[in-house]
Amino acid sequence: MRKIITVILLGAIVFLNSGCVSTKTHEAALEELGKTRDSLNFAQTKIEEQSAQIQNNQEEIARTNNELMELDVKKLALQEKFYDAQNLLAASQLQLQKSKARLETMRQIEAETKKRNEIYARFVQELQKMIDGGQLTVSIEAGRIVINLPENVLFSSGSAVINANGKIALRQIADVLKEFNDRRFQIEGHTDNVPIKSANYPSNWELSVARSLSVLHLMIEEGVEAVNVSAAGFGEYHPRADNETPEGKALNRRIEIIMQPNLDILSSELPKLAQ
Repeated sequence: MRKIITVILLGAIVFLNSGCVSTKTHEAALEELGKTRDSLNFAQTKIEEQSAQIQNNQEEIARTNNELMELDVKKLALQEKFYDAQNLLAASQLQLQKSKARLETMRQIEAETKKRNEIYARFVQELQKMIDGGQLTVSIEAGRIVINLPENVLFSSGSAVINANGKIALRQIADVLKEFNDRRFQIEGHTDNVPIKSANYPSNWELSVARSLSVLHLMIEEGVEAVNVSAAGFGEYHPRADNETPEGKALNRRIEIIMQPNLDILSSELPKLAQ
């Protein structure tokens, strides 16, 4: 720009020195030249100011871009923390649900245990005379109530026909069982390990099953709901004592009437406790 001003001034001087103009015209030209120079200087100043402003704006834009980049980094960090907090909250909520489920399970099991103990006390009370007479025992084993009747109370050796005294004993037991129509009972037959082979019972399996079925049918006849009872035979394979002694063999020859635990609770709830 300064070069342009210089060129214009030189041109004006040449023109004035040419001698082709009057003094008055010369003075007017000088005055005009001064005005032009002032205008050019003013324009140059404005251009420089605008250039400086542009430079400032560019620097401000650069600073703003840097700040925006920093804000983006902070935003990403905050989003990460937010997602981590969301995941932690979801995990905590899931754990809370599991804890509530476990607590409810424990309450149900506690209630079931209390109910079982009440039934056990009732069995003992109702069957106390038979317990005292050595005809049976009542116990809680692996969470189940077990009524244990020795073979000689119910059957003759090698037979599945219930004797007269056995029927009396079983009728008293049936009177107790049918009071609990919301419970399931399994009648299990057991033998010692002495082999048996007859026309009716080729092995101890058949004898143990036949005896449990005889007891089951009598229970149903006495009013126990058929849906509440089942029968099973285990032969000599679930002994209570050593079969090497006569006393052990006598303990193993038995009928057990077992009150099953509440399978709805145990099957659906207990696996959750292990999770």
